[in-house]
Amino acid sequence: MNRKRLTTLSATLLMGLCAVAPTAGARTPAGSVTKSSGTVSATLSWKSGQGNAISDPRLKVSRAGVVVTDLSVANVCNSCRLVEDAPDATFSILHVDDLDADGEPEVLFDVHSGGAHCCVTTRFFNYRPASNSYMRARSQYWGNAGYEVEDLDGDGRLELSGSDDVFDSAFAAFAASAFPPKIIRYTRNASTGSSTLTDVTRSFPAVIRADAARLLKLIRKAKPDPRTFQTQGRLAAYVADQYLLGKGSVGKAELARARRRGLTTPGFQTDLLKFLGKHGYR
Repeated sequence: MNRKRLTTLSATLLMGLCAVAPTAGARTPAGSVTKSSGTVSATLSWKSGQGNAISDPRLKVSRAGVVVTDLSVANVCNSCRLVEDAPDATFSILHVDDLDADGEPEVLFDVHSGGAHCCVTTRFFNYRPASNSYMRARSQYWGNAGYEVEDLDGDGRLELSGSDDVFDSAFAAFAASAFPPKIIRYTRNASTGSSTLTDVTRSFPAVIRADAARLLKLIRKAKPDPRTFQTQGRLAAYVADQYLLGKGSVGKAELARARRRGLTTPGFQTDLLKFLGKHGYR
């Protein structure tokens, strides 16, 4: 199962609900999205709102044709922007998926805070047998970065495969920033309904190596730019990848090479290593 999510910037450019500059007096139209998995079906609906915002978002979930949950989700989507389904239906704001392969599908949807390229948060609702209803469980903030819901290792469990937004504009402008992989695993306690979101990025070295290889090609082709030092964005993500792989020395060697080539500012290595330590990479 591989359902692509666009980066927030791409969604902003493509989706009417996320237009950057709405015309005066424009209103977002009402709408709804329905998704199903097995006997579980969920509908996310909303009414027309001013500008890019929507109003009165509601989530309705049924099991075997019987509605068990029908509630307002304004507390998690109050005047927010919903990233509308793409015309080609390659991705959706709403999913009904058994993320942890325990036989019980979860309901999740994305909300968008507005702005040119920020920010997306995924809201999770799971089934609570004691009350025979779906309740809000967890939230995952993605910021500017996109993600996919997919089974990365073929074990039947779905991962949320995205990118780490803390690198946004940290060492270069947003357009020149790069984002290391960030892979999240969802787990539900069947008896209580409680759930956890765990960062399992280091468990997928093939994903990290592929990202590092892509970045290294771009870094090696880069030319010095003494005004903006835009390559620092890619360097930061590449070195982070190497630390995720347990090969920090490889990352440091590339930093030294980049410094000799005039690709970095004085003190960049010190600042980057401090940054990586703060955010759990080293």
